[in-house]
Amino acid sequence: MAAVEGGLSTSGNTFGRVGVAFSSGFFGFFAHAGFLAALREMRIVPAAFSGASSGAIVAAMAAAEMGNDDIRDLLFKVNKNDFWDPDPLPRFLKSALRLFRGYTGYLRGDGFTRLLQTLPAKRFEECRYPLAISAVDVTHRKEKIFIEGDLVNAIKASGSVPMLFKPTKINGAFYLDGGISGKAPVEALADLCGLDRILIHFIASGNIRETGNGFMKKRFTPWRMQHIAINTGRMEDYERQKRIVALRGVEVIEINTDAPSMGPNSLEKGPAVYQAAKASALRVLEKVLF
Repeated sequence: MAAVEGGLSTSGNTFGRVGVAFSSGFFGFFAHAGFLAALREMRIVPAAFSGASSGAIVAAMAAAEMGNDDIRDLLFKVNKNDFWDPDPLPRFLKSALRLFRGYTGYLRGDGFTRLLQTLPAKRFEECRYPLAISAVDVTHRKEKIFIEGDLVNAIKASGSVPMLFKPTKINGAFYLDGGISGKAPVEALADLCGLDRILIHFIASGNIRETGNGFMKKRFTPWRMQHIAINTGRMEDYERQKRIVALRGVEVIEINTDAPSMGPNSLEKGPAVYQAAKASALRVLEKVLF
């Protein structure tokens, strides 16, 4: 296994049969799309894809062979109003009076669904390449790996950020963000088909990079502690998955393009993040191939 901030180290001269995993990362789909564009420019054709949360969106685009121009047209034109669809204020206040009993999230997710319905594939079976998407089944308390069936629902489930989005309901079960259980579904990707290497486009969680007790000096300390604990847990699971896959003889290569972070109120940064991630990935992949 090898991981380098903003770069990559590896051994061997043959590229082999490659799978690509896109990690979770809040509004990381611009950076993921830039990484995908770099892969294509380097004429790297992966055999399979996987993704969690924002990574699930781009993994699906890649597996469905959505063109770079179409991906940019979709992402660069997205604005907050396209997906920001909270419940009406009276309904929210009514839920507050009930101490939020039965309340599941701020955004309804209808706008998110409409965006996903513009993808060229609506089912896994319509994709050109095998695809695995992770989510958390909170009804049955387990991780769910989607590899077949309704693609739009699977992506929506994987991107249902707790409290921000309402859970995605599928066959009576409620599903939340795939990034909760692990940063990227690496093991699920290895299970899809025989692979020599797995490339992971990794978007780091900010509070994992810092160590120490600095959270004690910040507001909302209990919330910050819980957030750090959740990020630590999913990183531990992610590292475990990498070790298991490496023991199976698959080389795991983590690539962090260090693209600038962004959120729903900074979507105008999207094109710049895309270009920064693409440029960084091209430099890294050049080292891999030559």
